[in-house]
Amino acid sequence: ASGLSADTALAAAPATAAPTGGLSPFDTFRNAISSYEPIYFAVGNRDGANARFQVSFKYRLFSPDDPAHPGFMDNWYFGYTQTALWDLHSDSIPFVDTTYNPSLFWARDALWSTDDKRWSLGLNTGFEHKSNGKAGDDSRSINDLYVQPEFNHRFDGGSTLSFQPRFKYYVWTDRDMGYRNALGYADWKLRWAQDDGLILSGLYRQGTEGRSATQLEAAWPLKRTFLHMNGHLYVQYFRGYGETLLGYDQKSDPQFRIGIALVP
Repeated sequence: ASGLSADTALAAAPATAAPTGGLSPFDTFRNAISSYEPIYFAVGNRDGANARFQVSFKYRLFSPDDPAHPGFMDNWYFGYTQTALWDLHSDSIPFVDTTYNPSLFWARDALWSTDDKRWSLGLNTGFEHKSNGKAGDDSRSINDLYVQPEFNHRFDGGSTLSFQPRFKYYVWTDRDMGYRNALGYADWKLRWAQDDGLILSGLYRQGTEGRSATQLEAAWPLKRTFLHMNGHLYVQYFRGYGETLLGYDQKSDPQFRIGIALVP
């Protein structure tokens, strides 16, 4: 026998670090980042093959101590969206224009809801910057403060209808460029989404002197097709002004594109 009691042997054993319950930096980042605007890649063929694609995310700046009851500061986000139009038919396959869109905003999905959760009201409000990263005559830059209330209705069949008008007030933006005339002061957004099914959305923007833009989108989950893969089959229609910042004052002909959406 060793002659050591159980207590003595336990005391002599090497000490091990007790779990702290904290998250690693990667886990903290993963929990704070989420999707924001749609993420898609779609191809069309009007006036030559072209593609339009978008990536977007938001990052929660503060982690709530109680996720079920977040405080005011817990609803602040940094957002980033990048949209590009790509010329696929020219010899060098150049990018026509790219819009870089960082933002800082406060958002909450449900500021108010009925007891049965059929109706709810959310809010997204903050500051955003849009530019195309070019210099000289091709440089485009817009800044605005915005308020976007979000009215939601939940249907018995398992779908949600959302109305999300965005009202904009331009700041630190060159008035001589005429962005206000082409892009207007309000974006009217409507979205209907089935649970794990069809998603339809529409955007209408009205400027002055008859300048407007319409964008319609439809998405269907690919896991419900013979492909059984992640993502959504995605169709987009665009017509009007503002498809790119570079050509904000030029009217785009009707364009259908089809592709894949990671986040519709």
